Amino acid sequence: MKKLILAALAVAAAAACTSNKTVLCGTVHADSPEQVSVQVRGAGIDTLITPADGKFSIDLPVDVMETGIAVLGGQYAQFILDGTRITVDFGGDGEWVKPTGAKGANAALSEMMEWNDAFMERYYAASDAGEEEQDALMKEYTDKMKSLTKNDNALGMIGLQSLVGMIEPAEMREVVNGLPKGLKATEEAQDIIAGLDSKEKTAPGQMFTDFAITQPDGSVKKLSDYVGRGKYILADFWASWCGPCRREIPNIKNVYAKFHGEQFDVVSVAVWDKVEDTLRAIEEEGLPWNQIIDCQKVPTDIYGIEGIPELILFGPDGTILKRGGELRGEKMEPAIAEYIK
Repeated sequence: MKKLILAALAVAAAAACTSNKTVLCGTVHADSPEQVSVQVRGAGIDTLITPADGKFSIDLPVDVMETGIAVLGGQYAQFILDGTRITVDFGGDGEWVKPTGAKGANAALSEMMEWNDAFMERYYAASDAGEEEQDALMKEYTDKMKSLTKNDNALGMIGLQSLVGMIEPAEMREVVNGLPKGLKATEEAQDIIAGLDSKEKTAPGQMFTDFAITQPDGSVKKLSDYVGRGKYILADFWASWCGPCRREIPNIKNVYAKFHGEQFDVVSVAVWDKVEDTLRAIEEEGLPWNQIIDCQKVPTDIYGIEGIPELILFGPDGTILKRGGELRGEKMEPAIAEYIK
């Protein structure tokens, strides 16, 4: 990350807040030898402030879609660049420090973080609870994130990003259709919307979308070399570094051993990975089926894949039959067995 020299912006006393700057100020233990680290990644800000007489202050730009973080030792405070005066007291206990005197977006951010801490305590306490209670907790969480997306600032972005991969495409479409204008126009939101568009175009019932990847030996492999050629094809989008991907391999080996033949085959599609690491993992795992490697983002952009492993089952004509959670773990074999006679 590029470091900016912001020493000229840091002053010992608190500055008055104007409409074209966000003022971050605060206090530390008088005898604290440490500097306060202030980072705003989206704005390229990464600087250290030396407190004077136990106080610090820095002028930052205004961009309500950006969050920043102030860190001192093991404590941190998160904030939004909303043009207000934000005060942080690093003299207390606990890891997270709630900004005081915050207004607007920062007050809402602090409230959300308090809610999240309380929710996570309940969530982990219910780790052994039944499926119904777990589902109720997840609905509570997604409902909260949906409510955040009504904010036309970074808090809305936090809610939107938290929903990615957690709710069904139709539900996500309702969310993005209701986004405030400023939030919807951001590059991050547009990327999420583009991914949703891709996922809808490649949902179960849709015909597969082909792609071609040049392999390390100079040959070109296409998804259509395997899909749409009269067999049921299980495609596994994976990477060597992905722990859940590697843990899914025994399940894939199981269905390959049971169903491989005239009706069924498997192809692994390596994404977001280095060629040498992929090849090493293929050898370590002893994968006997078809491989397309060095695909990087090409197939994940096409199929709206937000995380791996992603498994897709294609029909003999190339129609997408199932994808995602329907094919993970113990669900894989019975899901495929529905089609293999």
